[in-house]
Amino acid sequence: MNVVRSLLSIGCIGLWSMVQWAHAQGGATYSFGLSLTTGANSELFSLFVVKEYKGEVIGTEPLSRDQFMLQAQGVVPSKANPDRVNLLRAFDVTKCVRGEPSDSIVVLGCEVFDDLWKLRFWEYPFLVRDGTPHGQGWAEKREAPSARQLAILSEYGIMHISGMARGDNVFRLLRDMCDEAWVDRYRRGS
Repeated sequence: MNVVRSLLSIGCIGLWSMVQWAHAQGGATYSFGLSLTTGANSELFSLFVVKEYKGEVIGTEPLSRDQFMLQAQGVVPSKANPDRVNLLRAFDVTKCVRGEPSDSIVVLGCEVFDDLWKLRFWEYPFLVRDGTPHGQGWAEKREAPSARQLAILSEYGIMHISGMARGDNVFRLLRDMCDEAWVDRYRRGS
């Protein structure tokens, strides 16, 4: 037991040292991340601020949908958006922007997030209280995208079902999900 505890302590110290060294070198970068795994706040997806060093993820900070929306729009400060640009507008995520670019309309309710579960599931995976169907998903298989659909998701950095899109890929995926032609292509896995 003491050997395991010692090895675990050494591993943690080593990881902490690497994170501290990367931070001291100024080489760590931050970006937004999105995963199709079930996350906090009873969501069927997870959102993060991702810390990377030399292309490797060295840390993640979970975000709620509202926190992500506020940070991605530049409304509140974020390490992943230090210039406070409205990234949803910059990437033309049409379901998440309102008004003209000169307008400063803050959007919290963005329906594209309500569709993220459809990438992973064939049908809504939970029982709805009132018994009404929640709709049909886009996945070809019951609980996961098919290999062909994973190939499409890999274009966004999601190489496996528990993988994560990072940086620009998050916003590219959200943008593409707003396009009916892309959704049809995804459904067919082509």
